Amino acid sequence: MLGLSASARAYRRCLAVLGMAVLFCSGTVAQPSDTHDGPRLERADLEAWMNGFFPFALQRSNIAGAVVVVVKDGRVLLQKGYGHADVARQIPMDPQRAIVGVGSVSKLLVWTAVMQEVERGRLDLDRDINDYLDFKIPQAFGRPITLRHLMTHTAGFADRVFKEVPEGSRPRELREYLKETPVSARIYPPGAMPAYSNYATMLAGYLVERVSGERFVDYMDRHVLGPLKMEHSTFRRPIPERLRGALAVAYGLPTEPPLPPVNEEPAGDPSGHLMVTASDMSHFMLAHLQQGRYEDLALLRPETVRLMHAPALEPVPGFTTMTLGFFQIDRNGHRIIGHSGDIAGFHADLQLLPEEGVGYFLAVNSEGVVHGVLPAANSLRTAFFRKFVDRYFPGPPALDEPTAPTAKEHARLAAGEYEMSRRWSGNFMEAVNLIARYFLIDVTIKADPDGTIQTPAFFAFENGRPQTWREVGDFVWREVGGNARLAMRTAGGKPQAFMTSDIITVMLSEKVPVIWSAALNVPLLLSAALILLGTVLLWPVTKLLRRHYGYGAVEGPLVRVGYYTRLAALLAVSYLVGWFVVIAVLDASHIVGQDHWIRLMQFVGLLCVAGAGLGAWNVWVTWRHASSWWAKVSSLVVALALLEIVWFSFAFHLISIELNY
Repeated sequence: MLGLSASARAYRRCLAVLGMAVLFCSGTVAQPSDTHDGPRLERADLEAWMNGFFPFALQRSNIAGAVVVVVKDGRVLLQKGYGHADVARQIPMDPQRAIVGVGSVSKLLVWTAVMQEVERGRLDLDRDINDYLDFKIPQAFGRPITLRHLMTHTAGFADRVFKEVPEGSRPRELREYLKETPVSARIYPPGAMPAYSNYATMLAGYLVERVSGERFVDYMDRHVLGPLKMEHSTFRRPIPERLRGALAVAYGLPTEPPLPPVNEEPAGDPSGHLMVTASDMSHFMLAHLQQGRYEDLALLRPETVRLMHAPALEPVPGFTTMTLGFFQIDRNGHRIIGHSGDIAGFHADLQLLPEEGVGYFLAVNSEGVVHGVLPAANSLRTAFFRKFVDRYFPGPPALDEPTAPTAKEHARLAAGEYEMSRRWSGNFMEAVNLIARYFLIDVTIKADPDGTIQTPAFFAFENGRPQTWREVGDFVWREVGGNARLAMRTAGGKPQAFMTSDIITVMLSEKVPVIWSAALNVPLLLSAALILLGTVLLWPVTKLLRRHYGYGAVEGPLVRVGYYTRLAALLAVSYLVGWFVVIAVLDASHIVGQDHWIRLMQFVGLLCVAGAGLGAWNVWVTWRHASSWWAKVSSLVVALALLEIVWFSFAFHLISIELNY
């Protein structure tokens, strides 16, 4: 998704596999709060505070620029730009002029359009979406998918890759893309598990197109952006000529060349293609904070807005994480709803405090330096969220809670490896996911002797330190030294999945059986690869040594099968290297029309099955004819290494009929 080198893009997308495109903020479970001991949210104080926050944050994070707008009580309280929209030309960030990408913040406008059609009676939140489509979502789990499932990310779809079209090619539009692309795999029953899905939002945008009779991008212009007077905003791709001159430049780092444009499918993607100014986005926030009204326009009815903002998803008892389309992130006893987004050098965040009549929108135009595994842009927006809410909407002191008597037993049950419910299934991206979990994202809970548990630094990416948790309720933990909560979803008294209030949880972390764990399978794969590489490298060395010491050529079945086994080892090593080149160098999985490289590697993988058979034959011949125990043991080790390659390929779908990823 990022306009970097192919290998860098693959690295970022591996992170996305595990939720690295997860949209982070920190919150605490809501408790009633009537106190206010901090400064009042007024223009003078807010401007002074932001003037202190942003220049330092941009410099520390190596980010080119930022725009921010804060609304309160039906008006814009403050809008400002910091840094540069274009470093080379020294164009400053201007909240009224600089057009920025907002990524998944786009979804909030799509859900608003959906609710307009619900008001008109053309869509029903609880009706099978197949009733509206001109293609069919295959039946699964005995339950239909509804709009409510799409809006709460509980449709049960597997994740899928954003693909770019080659330079000079035209990306397909929404209708064409959805009808010609296989439906995302269904891995959970509808309503059973939150698993963030861009594909679900694409479907929702297409439903609006179907029932309205207007192309999605036309509908958004006429019924959302136009009425809200968002005159410098668009979902269209390519971006209209009249707006191109105001586009902020997207950077990895402002000291490096700008990121090249990304030409993703579908054009005008509902899940992330909105480009806006901060000033325009204030109109959208004001409409949602004023019961659906902006100036004299009724974008939505008041009862529709209340329905959209009401809690709609509780994946773990006591933890509300979504309304209809908005993430709910409670902090300091205040209910906060919003959405964050990331796309090609842009990172954005929109948050509303409906009861207080306050909202803000923030966007930056750089990745920034990498802290741990995520770019600094993620940390900056998280820090702004925390500091803004803590300054202007503080809560009461946290109450002391005793440690639960079940702490040690539940810590033992909770310990283990987990994976995000937003994941791939049935294709080679499962293997990419597994390897990324092992090297980049350690989603493992560790039990300490005192009954506390530890989660890895991934869950506290801002400071990059593991967190320690103390159980204060039945499978509910509180952060030691903090107020964050961790809760488990259980079945039969055993943990199945967990979430923390530090993360906007449109997915859970599910416990992984040991046989499917990264902790077991990646070391086995690496061991097999090293054994086979050693076998290949020793092959010419052995020949040279025999020649050096004057040993003649050896004939017989033992030599022939040994020769074939070394060829099998060479094939297996080439297979693994080939996958690395295809994924990390050619970036074939993210470019339309490059699936032939995937199929080529899968064909080589099938040859490796025959190679494993040769390894087994070598064991049989060697143990019958060789007198050396070294020869016997080494033949067995090589055969096991070849079998491991085959096991891994089928278990994690490097070899698979499925190419729907």
